[in-house]
Amino acid sequence: MLRKILTICFISIAYFQTIDMAIAQKSWNILAIVPDDHSRRAMGAYGDPQAVTPNFDKLAAQGVRFNNAYAAAPVCSPSRAAFFSGKYPSQVGVNDFLMLNEKYAERGMDVSAVLWPQVLRDNGYKTGLIGKWHLGEATERHPKNRGFDYFVGYEQDSKAFDPILDVNGVIGEVKGHTSNIFVKHAKEFLTQNKDRKFALTMTFPEPQRPWYAVPQEDLDAVAHIDPVVPQAPGMDTEWLKMMTRNNYAAIHALDRAVGEVLAELERLGLADNTIVLYVGDHGMLIGHHGYFGRGAVGTISGDEVVGSENVANLFDEAIKIPMIVRWPGVAKNNSVVDIPVSNTDIYPTILSMLGLDVPSNYKLVGRDLTSVIKDGETTSISQPVFAQYNMENFGIAHLRMVRFENWKLIKRFGLGANADLVDELYDLKNDPDEENNLIAISAHQSMRLRLEKLLEQWMIDISDPAL
Repeated sequence: MLRKILTICFISIAYFQTIDMAIAQKSWNILAIVPDDHSRRAMGAYGDPQAVTPNFDKLAAQGVRFNNAYAAAPVCSPSRAAFFSGKYPSQVGVNDFLMLNEKYAERGMDVSAVLWPQVLRDNGYKTGLIGKWHLGEATERHPKNRGFDYFVGYEQDSKAFDPILDVNGVIGEVKGHTSNIFVKHAKEFLTQNKDRKFALTMTFPEPQRPWYAVPQEDLDAVAHIDPVVPQAPGMDTEWLKMMTRNNYAAIHALDRAVGEVLAELERLGLADNTIVLYVGDHGMLIGHHGYFGRGAVGTISGDEVVGSENVANLFDEAIKIPMIVRWPGVAKNNSVVDIPVSNTDIYPTILSMLGLDVPSNYKLVGRDLTSVIKDGETTSISQPVFAQYNMENFGIAHLRMVRFENWKLIKRFGLGANADLVDELYDLKNDPDEENNLIAISAHQSMRLRLEKLLEQWMIDISDPAL
């Protein structure tokens, strides 16, 4: 009997070693998709029955859905800097979202940062970026100088219809809606590179405002919805419903476009050897906590937003993101991971998936999630996840966050105020909507102290300027 058991064990080990070798030897492509302002909550796969997202729901059913994924920052530019660089925003010189004016002309992500598309290009991959860049408009920061062979997109702002785009160096108006334009160029890129290794990143503008600026088919797809919206004194419920329905329309346009790109992978016979990653850049508050916006919010009064982007926050609605990974034949279908993770984890994970090394002397801050993607949470250990927001455009604020297991601490630096008045501590297991700030409750001071120590050590490790 013992001999039989040992034989079975050796066969099992050999079987899984064979699978791992086959995975390592397979030539994988990468399709990374980053939306703009797509809240984690607004997707059928994440529990919203009103969101019309059949393609995202199918993608989640074919791969791994991360329930507690966080952006490194709650606004566009710093979050995208973390996604591409594998470092926290302050480490690569991006604090708030970049604006198109003289003040920002020479600002952007540090050119010393080695982006993962650069690593892939250096290892023989054809790299493409389609969509929003938003990491610096100076020549040295142009996508083609930062690791991309192919670029169709824009720096920060774009009209939804008939946008002005840079199409591989030719700048001009392109007729159509961004969702359809970018799908067209994605199909072009995939067709041109179907017989070689490629890594295509699509940074769709959807569902960024104005949400109603989408094709009629997307407005029609959500016209029947009577949205469930937050209730708070002073907010106009019907206005919130209208805004939320429009948000659903923009999300439908995004879902439709992503579905077309995934269908093109199938048509070209590329689906089985292409890893698909869907990673949000940050969330969006639509009446949640009485606010409207992302990391920079305004207060809702009736049917108006007062103060627009004057208030900084790190509520989960602003900082939590959708994250789905489809790795054909490797990731378990329809699996869910609850441990907290970060978009800084994408860089080491992509390199590990492709069997590539991190460049020498380049220190990443994220963790490799390949074992989690392969095995679920059976071999993973919960680790603290951090985020930061240095607001500087329409106000000054320095916020830092640590999420560890089911607890979350938010600290504000540089205020000179009593921490009990400005900092936040939440028990997310019992209070997932972050309605009860426990920062001054005596029964939770040991947890507060533990999280403050984790946060302080992290800030020291990354030479955080707010420390």
